[in-house]
Amino acid sequence: MDIARSYSFDRFGDADRAAELKRLHKQATVLLSTELAQLQTLGFTPGSRLVEIGCGPGFLTGPLSEIAGAAGAVGIDTSTELLAAAKAVVAPAHAHVAFHPGSAYGSGLPTGSCDFLYSRLLYQHLSDPLAALVEARRIVRPGGRICIMDVDDGFLTLHPCPEAFRRLTSRALVAQRNNGGDREIGRKLPTLMQGAGLTNIRLTTVAVSTLDLGLAAFLDITTRFKAIQVGDAEAVQLAKELSELANLPVHDQPFGVVIVFFATGDVPGDTAA
Repeated sequence: MDIARSYSFDRFGDADRAAELKRLHKQATVLLSTELAQLQTLGFTPGSRLVEIGCGPGFLTGPLSEIAGAAGAVGIDTSTELLAAAKAVVAPAHAHVAFHPGSAYGSGLPTGSCDFLYSRLLYQHLSDPLAALVEARRIVRPGGRICIMDVDDGFLTLHPCPEAFRRLTSRALVAQRNNGGDREIGRKLPTLMQGAGLTNIRLTTVAVSTLDLGLAAFLDITTRFKAIQVGDAEAVQLAKELSELANLPVHDQPFGVVIVFFATGDVPGDTAA
């Protein structure tokens, strides 16, 4: 069992990998302070031992390790190339972070080895998200907390909505489903947590819009990679048409918004951290 074919960094071509690494950095850092504050509100407190499953190049794991302090943070990912980047770039700048190969279904970590487990924008790419949550529950100590952050294309929009955006998002939804992923995972996270036997399940949402990012960055983070997922000339052309919208005067650009879902659940046992 592995991550769905809907995303694999190591399958990108050389030019696309460079662009994707840049997108991942922007995605992880553009609202970094907001995300860190949100996670602390949701139970990731200073001194908590953290595991991030699907850490990629570790751009978020490093800052999270500063909150964890001596308790430490561990990043897990399937991509050898992204882990190499994390070890080369992130690990030297943070004293309490480590990176190891593993997947959402088999992390290789000991049972009950962390207080707080986080996965961001991973579950949309999993062919069996419930199995991943069962593994997450195994890793977290009794009373610890699991937090899954993801999106849902039912809550991604531009207004006014260009036909190119409607067409590309529709085609990406089908392509990701055909490859074992789910672009509508956000709404399903609480039910999945119930199925994994978690307790105290809560869902928090955060709106991220072009007011926060500007249209170019918003489209780069939410939409550009969809053309790669679809993988044909029409999708590339649709993405190009959308990118050109950012060249319009600001008052002529469409407004974009995506709802980010943070689902939390506790592993039965002692009071959560």
